[in-house]
Amino acid sequence: MREKLLFVTKGGKDFDNGFSYVAELARTLKADVSILMIYNRRVIDAYEDIMTAAVFAEAGEFHTAKDILHEKENELKAAAEQNLKELSITYGMSSDIDYHIRIGDVLSNLNEFQKNTPNINMILISPSLSKSKKEIDLNKLIKKISKPIVTISQPAQAGA
Repeated sequence: MREKLLFVTKGGKDFDNGFSYVAELARTLKADVSILMIYNRRVIDAYEDIMTAAVFAEAGEFHTAKDILHEKENELKAAAEQNLKELSITYGMSSDIDYHIRIGDVLSNLNEFQKNTPNINMILISPSLSKSKKEIDLNKLIKKISKPIVTISQPAQAGA
């Protein structure tokens, strides 16, 4: 069985930060890569959408209310899926990559993913997550996750 690397990243414009390292490591180890892209719940919850859904729910249009609440989530997932496909093609790894898109907090999504996918050998955390303690608490992560964890950081910029 081949090694399996899990690249965990924040959904958004910088989702691919650090992936060049993951791609090179995967080539060196001849490993497969899973990408777990996590969007923060606040990105999806828009006040106007919630209020519109509430109006439809009060009118008994529960299906329409549900559709409104899930519309933004589906749009984000479709855009993320396209970005991830392009990423795998860019690095020439289209057959070795699978990807998963989740919404919510990083720790619980990662913990759940690891439990459901026990064949992960190493977890690599994107700079988009590791640069801020607000995004992910590494101490809690180390306590909950039993696999080796690598945090990828951005190279320091030289001052002028």
